[in-house]
Amino acid sequence: MNTLHLELRTATARQHQDLDAALAGALDDRRGYTRYLLGMLALVELLAAAPPAVDARAAWSEWFDPRRQALLRQDLRDLGLLPLAHGLAPLPGSSWMGANYVLEGSTLGARVLLRAAERLRLREPGLPLAFLQHHARPSDRWPRFVDELQTLEGGLRADAVRGARLAFGVVADGLIEKESA
Repeated sequence: MNTLHLELRTATARQHQDLDAALAGALDDRRGYTRYLLGMLALVELLAAAPPAVDARAAWSEWFDPRRQALLRQDLRDLGLLPLAHGLAPLPGSSWMGANYVLEGSTLGARVLLRAAERLRLREPGLPLAFLQHHARPSDRWPRFVDELQTLEGGLRADAVRGARLAFGVVADGLIEKESA
């Protein structure tokens, strides 16, 4: 049993519930979908700078996916937005992995969200779905990520919890539309 996975889930349960509530019905309209993309952009930007530990632990490099940011920015541009950069400081490696827990875990819900976005696109032809299609693609990333989390020990586990809590907060803050004039 992966105890860090359970620890992260327990430590962030309230934030996860709050975020789910904030996103309930988000893909019912264009504004909600845009908010979702902005929240995910904030999280992806938090994770955009791979920490030095990623170089030291080759297994972690797999979780660094620069395409996510490019796809999010393109979808937002296609929606007519030019989002501002969040300017978040890079995370230490173990906190980065904790924050990745939020992003990698969101792929499970992304499959449901993709179906909702596809229904929205029937009403809003041309709605850009590149990020969500990429994010929701079937893979074995999640179980492998959970296994990798278990390699964190001692104080690194507390760092991972801090990173996961920070990540949920960043997504919640990112749901607020922020764009340049």
